[in-house]
Amino acid sequence: MRKRNFFGFCQSANLQFLFSGFFIVLILYLLPVAGCQGLTIIDTGVGTIRLSIDEESMSKGVIRTIPDTNSFILKIYGGADTTYNGLYGARPKELKVKQGTYTVEVFSSINSGPKFDSPVWSDSKSVTVAAGSVSSISLLCRQINGGLRLGFSAEFKTKFMAYTAEVYDIKGSSPYLFTEERFLYLTPGQILVRMVPQNSVLSQIPLFSKVLAAKEMLTINVRLQGADSASIGSRILIDSSSFWITDSLLVGTNDGSTKEKAISVNRLSEYVGLKVWVSGYIVGGDLTQSAVKFDLPFTSKSNMAIATATATTDRSLCYSVSLPSGPIQTAFNLVDNPANFGKKVWVKGTISAKYLGLIGIETTTEVIVE
Repeated sequence: MRKRNFFGFCQSANLQFLFSGFFIVLILYLLPVAGCQGLTIIDTGVGTIRLSIDEESMSKGVIRTIPDTNSFILKIYGGADTTYNGLYGARPKELKVKQGTYTVEVFSSINSGPKFDSPVWSDSKSVTVAAGSVSSISLLCRQINGGLRLGFSAEFKTKFMAYTAEVYDIKGSSPYLFTEERFLYLTPGQILVRMVPQNSVLSQIPLFSKVLAAKEMLTINVRLQGADSASIGSRILIDSSSFWITDSLLVGTNDGSTKEKAISVNRLSEYVGLKVWVSGYIVGGDLTQSAVKFDLPFTSKSNMAIATATATTDRSLCYSVSLPSGPIQTAFNLVDNPANFGKKVWVKGTISAKYLGLIGIETTTEVIVE
């Protein structure tokens, strides 16, 4: 175990970064003692924050570089006023504040979108400062984003040599080259991986979507059905603070290019903005921004709801389909064609992230009912 005191402050060490499986523990004490270097909050009484840093590496997983705490961003504010907003290493020695409740935040960097080698550590708490009082606050800085690493089999790279993998999260996207071996750090939530062509003649090809959790370090090995395995991360790695997971993905032939290769309706989120064939079951109609009707009769001819199973009666499991006026609406609307209700359907159109409040097909060009 290595211990270092990064600051020559008071003998008592009350602010600690403890690297126990890469948890960063930050403890702040507001004490009625003056004369120590550090951050002092003054009202009618005096409070002092004593600072020191200890390190202890106990990880059983992959060893990562310990963040430089001097480069962390520190924010202290109460109400509409920001008392301090700057680098932790450049914090002032004293701050005069009115008594009240303050929020203390610390984070290693700003999460502005997908980036390589960019884990973000953060936490925040509130503290109430009263005249002459003794207050304390502890911040436990954890990794708040997740990591994704992709491996590609030789056959996959050969087949998709004219493409580049692109990874998307809610804040943006980043290319992931076939030669890349680093983790790409992403905002927790839904992530999407697509193969993007290097010329405009070809179309984008969605690979998969997943929900990534904070601290989750996910490795996906991508290969073609019947092909060799990719070589990155052949085992599951377990870390005491991050979840190191290795998985594999088989890329099949259902790409939505034809009715026979139609994608399942539950994969629509991967194909937003693309024109594809989709298969599902007609489960409802009369869609609005907040509701779906799941039984006959119906009154709207312009839309219907489809799902993966005929017995679906949960709106959150449904996908909306536009029936434009003309031959498609005449032949397939549920007002004039109630016998279509419950049947399997194939729909071709452009996938929309929000059509009548649901992911769906907003520009429908073909419909085939079983």
